[in-house]
Amino acid sequence: MKTKQLVVALVIFVTVFNFVTSQNVQKEPKFYNWFDNQINRYNTSLFNGIEYVELYRTINERHKFFESSDFLTGSIVYDGQFYDEVPLKYDLNVDELLFNVGYNYEYPTLILFKSKIESFQLGKSNFVQINNSESTIEMNGFYELLVVKQPITLLKKNKKKRFKRIKGNTVYYEFDNDNSYFIAYQDDYYEVKSKSDVIRIWPDKKQYINEYYNPALRKTNEDYFWTDFFEKLADTFITEKQGNKL
Repeated sequence: MKTKQLVVALVIFVTVFNFVTSQNVQKEPKFYNWFDNQINRYNTSLFNGIEYVELYRTINERHKFFESSDFLTGSIVYDGQFYDEVPLKYDLNVDELLFNVGYNYEYPTLILFKSKIESFQLGKSNFVQINNSESTIEMNGFYELLVVKQPITLLKKNKKKRFKRIKGNTVYYEFDNDNSYFIAYQDDYYEVKSKSDVIRIWPDKKQYINEYYNPALRKTNEDYFWTDFFEKLADTFITEKQGNKL
């Protein structure tokens, strides 16, 4: 048990450390863009992946990507190096990150090697990679960081399910959200699907959870609901700690 707790604690620490480090690095993107220009970004390890071939035709907005089917400008820590202003697409169906090399190259789109990706950012969303089989819940792949507030880390697994459609002689695919949420707390991970899941993690806070758990808000905007709920729950730990010092 001690070995398991140590491994999970290390994974959580590295997850948060990578997030904080990448945030600090992004405060000085001009330097990194200048550096990339000087050595020519095409000669860096970023241009190291597998040719991407699209397998699923879509005809509407129910695509498989995070936020947009177009490439978005983001940043990434790849093979230990930080790269800013990178055209990326996150495929939620297979949990892969795509890099737009450009049509002047033999393979205009690359699937970046997952093992080399530590973290990346798209818009205001930050993602880290977690590979851990030592916790109660096995965690593998990219997870969005929604809350990093001691002692709670809230992670979202963005995912889309594929459905085959036939319209006349046309075969196409649609993708629907199949997201899930996880908590990193005290050397372990927990999936949260309901109020009872939260109470199982913090039985001593049952009264608070019953009072502030708002199922109506969850139906309206689940991301906002979980983020707001766990940020406020994390604040109760701070309040308790301060009260114990008095």
